[in-house]
Amino acid sequence: MYIGIDIGISSTKVVAFVGKKLNKKEIWEGGFDEKRLNEFISSIRSLDCRVEKIAVTGVGSKRIGNKLLGYPVVKIDEFDANAASASYVCDEPEIIVVSMGSGTSFVEVTSKEAKHIGGSALGGGTILGLFQHLVGGGGWTHLRALAERGQLNNIDLTIGDISSEELPDLPMDVTVCNFGKANNHDTPQDLALGLINMVLQNIGVMAYLAGSGRGIKTFVVIGRMTTLPHAPEIFERLNNLYGVNFILAQQPTFMTAIGAVVKVL
Repeated sequence: MYIGIDIGISSTKVVAFVGKKLNKKEIWEGGFDEKRLNEFISSIRSLDCRVEKIAVTGVGSKRIGNKLLGYPVVKIDEFDANAASASYVCDEPEIIVVSMGSGTSFVEVTSKEAKHIGGSALGGGTILGLFQHLVGGGGWTHLRALAERGQLNNIDLTIGDISSEELPDLPMDVTVCNFGKANNHDTPQDLALGLINMVLQNIGVMAYLAGSGRGIKTFVVIGRMTTLPHAPEIFERLNNLYGVNFILAQQPTFMTAIGAVVKVL
């Protein structure tokens, strides 16, 4: 059995592989907790599986020693873990992994190498921080519930708002200006959805621009923000607009932890 741990800024993600199959996963809000790790491993021991290695990654991994609960620890660079996670999702020879956490990173993966090519300070921290400022409090659960009922056309200015017909390569629903129609009467629901769309849309555009200079058209998107309301629709619109392929991972929240395990299998 192999354990993967991704210790991020706001949460810790833990996965267990038995053989080469994902067996169990958990997310802990806040920092790493060794007691919870022991409980996590104990819940799988009934399978008569011995822990071979624990692969740790993420910004919080620097605080972890060479052993956890007596098991050997292997530290994996977060960008390398993100790159390795791509093989769990698709077999394209050239991709960019878009990892959306508190901020966002871009990792180029080819048959020859994987390398960090940049990133953005836009991310989940941006959404939640602005949400708390604009709406007046609440966490992710509150934001999700509101955004499900939001209307984007009340917030964003589109081509259809400024032109009676489509412009070259720009359909009527393309965003001209995020929050371009915002005013003092906006509902919390519309603000919540507007924030999600603004951040995810701009991350997608940055990823596309990074890929266009490298001839890459496939992007694997990982991180908990891919589970936000309307995220699939936002990236599908970018696919249609730019003729690219944004693939949203099936286990997006746990992909960096999964990638750490892939590196040691």
